[in-house]
Amino acid sequence: MTPRSIAILKEVLERGVGTPVVVEPDNSGMRAGLRAYFSGLTANQGPVCTVRPSGLTRHEVTLSFGRFSADCIAQMHAATEERKAVARALVSAVSSSFDVTSEPIQPTGAELAIGPEFMLRAIVRDVSNPASEELLVRTASLVMTPLLAAMAELIGYDEIEEEDFDIEGDVIQTSIYRRERSSRNRLLCLAIHGHRCVVCGLEPTVQYADAGDIIEVHHLEPVSMLSTPRPYDPRIDLVPLCPNCHRAAHTRRPVPYTIEELRERISGGS
Repeated sequence: MTPRSIAILKEVLERGVGTPVVVEPDNSGMRAGLRAYFSGLTANQGPVCTVRPSGLTRHEVTLSFGRFSADCIAQMHAATEERKAVARALVSAVSSSFDVTSEPIQPTGAELAIGPEFMLRAIVRDVSNPASEELLVRTASLVMTPLLAAMAELIGYDEIEEEDFDIEGDVIQTSIYRRERSSRNRLLCLAIHGHRCVVCGLEPTVQYADAGDIIEVHHLEPVSMLSTPRPYDPRIDLVPLCPNCHRAAHTRRPVPYTIEELRERISGGS
């Protein structure tokens, strides 16, 4: 793993999780890899996510906790029920697409059984060149980002670049009046649902590579129609749409076309 790989992984994770991370080489296994952890905690004080080649065509991603993470784990168990539900949805998004095992086995309830001995392992198969930067980005986006985002939710981290608004729809005064949207919810929506348009199936980052980070997040209940601000749940209230489908949805006002209506139009319905 090269310094460039470290820089790439750091960029992908921070953009996807919205929280500063440290990325460094990890030589604890039989093959060299990279590990990432939150910059406010050392590798011994909180969750650590590693990625390394496994076999000839696989990546292995693990999530575990450092030896002195008791305080962090206690803070995570004190998270709100909303954050716990979002964290489980993020982990489920990984489990639904990749081979995931955990120690101890995770329950089906709303809370992850996180403790000092917690270990989650995900296998990403059919990786033609485990050392390639392109495939590192794919694994980081599809597996590491949701897992670290789940940990960030339980710890209570918020998006780093701008003030966070979990309640959406507040009218704030700048040079004009506008409805405030939560940057944290955008990150969580994409981490849970991925970067594929739920209407047409386009995945811009696959189609356009580095120029394709253009997926948009659609509010199923338009923010502009709120009479009072309310929380938006990124699991059920938000979906990713490509720019074309998003624009098409909002060609009908004040109530946009639904996802089902757009899919019917694409398939040739009236």
